Amino acid sequence: MKAVKYFIVFFFILSVQSVRSQDTGSSALPDCQPVRPTDSPEPDAMPVQPASQQPLEEAEEMMPAPLPSSSTHVAHITESRNQIVLLVGDSMADGLGVRFNDYAVKNGFEFHSVVWYGSTTRDWAIASDLQYQIERIHPTYVIISLGTNDLGYKDYSRRETAIQTILSRIGNIPYVWVGPLPWHRVKDRTIVNVIRDCTGTGHFFDSSSVIASRTDGIHPTRQGAALWVDKIVQWMVEPDKNANPIEMDRPDFTTHFTHDEKHGMGYHGRR
Repeated sequence: MKAVKYFIVFFFILSVQSVRSQDTGSSALPDCQPVRPTDSPEPDAMPVQPASQQPLEEAEEMMPAPLPSSSTHVAHITESRNQIVLLVGDSMADGLGVRFNDYAVKNGFEFHSVVWYGSTTRDWAIASDLQYQIERIHPTYVIISLGTNDLGYKDYSRRETAIQTILSRIGNIPYVWVGPLPWHRVKDRTIVNVIRDCTGTGHFFDSSSVIASRTDGIHPTRQGAALWVDKIVQWMVEPDKNANPIEMDRPDFTTHFTHDEKHGMGYHGRR
């Protein structure tokens, strides 16, 4: 009988130790807290290069696994018709806007875009342009294309704060943040992780594996931009990937399009 009691006590002690080891064996990383790389590529350098003749190749996006917050994803796809979509961003938004306008005409939604060449997340956070456009247009959906000009910078905490400021201005409006295309001059793509950590995977399209033809080694050709947008839209319509999926049929035509605003690198934004 004593042997049985000793066995029960021994088994209970082992169970407590096992539970304690499980409780202390894992920890969740805080939001917006990427790992700092050690290399230091040249920041914000965008030299003009000979026109690239890369063939267009379809590449599958390496989409990150949904975060626990994916439970907030909507259960249905919103129709694009009668939506008011606003695209804002750096020079990459130039080509994106042209193709998104094709989708607007095809699917019957209102589309606006604002391009600011050379702009970074910090520029948009400091200026009041985003808030101005939201108050002017009253968009029902926002697309952000920023991050290319943030590649290579190491002040991640400041970039993180800028991203959070941008998101606070968007508020409860459904949005998608389009990450930067790969650029061979800058291997450090930590900013991609910073943006994803702040937005969550349900709002972030990772362009890291998208292969598109370029005009100068950086900016996509019209055909390359069209390929990029088509891939973004394929992701946007998927309820298990996009937190706010929106239904859009693919256009089989191109349209003439003019951005609402287009600013050069000397522009400092509204104050």
